[in-house]
Amino acid sequence: MSDDSSIICAMARPLSDVKRNAILNAAAKLVATHGTGASTPQIARAAKVAEGTVFIYFETKDALLNELFVVLETGLFRAIEEAFPFKGDANDQLQHVWSALIEWGASRAIDRQALRQLKVSERVTSDSRDRCAAQYGKVLASIEASLKGRVDPKRMSFYLGHVLMSLVETTLDAITANPKQRNTLKQAGFDLFWKGIQR
Repeated sequence: MSDDSSIICAMARPLSDVKRNAILNAAAKLVATHGTGASTPQIARAAKVAEGTVFIYFETKDALLNELFVVLETGLFRAIEEAFPFKGDANDQLQHVWSALIEWGASRAIDRQALRQLKVSERVTSDSRDRCAAQYGKVLASIEASLKGRVDPKRMSFYLGHVLMSLVETTLDAITANPKQRNTLKQAGFDLFWKGIQR
């Protein structure tokens, strides 16, 4: 290594997890309220860093949005995966997933709204989506096996991918409007889903 390159390496500052997380948190808040149209200057101001600093950590705005999507989806997956009852029956497993989705969404309103915006954004790549979907493979396989014989196989992905998430969002909206009824609404939403998917 030349003397010049040694000097450059010595002068280079390591990237800070604190700054990276501040940028991601600021992006989450702005995407939640303004969608993916939130500008990098806005994100930088909210993160209390220079705009140029954003691009030190994320090459482009799209790179930032995709990383935010992956971070949020991974956080949600970990909430679902934790203590997942692989040996439980279909009701146990779906109740666990439902509870995890509701608790995560109710306690992380900003992340929930940001993820909602990112899921419908064309700026999130298929690679990012596939990367996140792959995390759920083992859990989904277990649920599908537990539901075998109870649910029409042709409707399985529709129920788990669309109906479940739509009911979660509806239930979370109801809980936000009526926080004192949280447990009642949470159970009512699950009961509606469970009864609706039975043959």
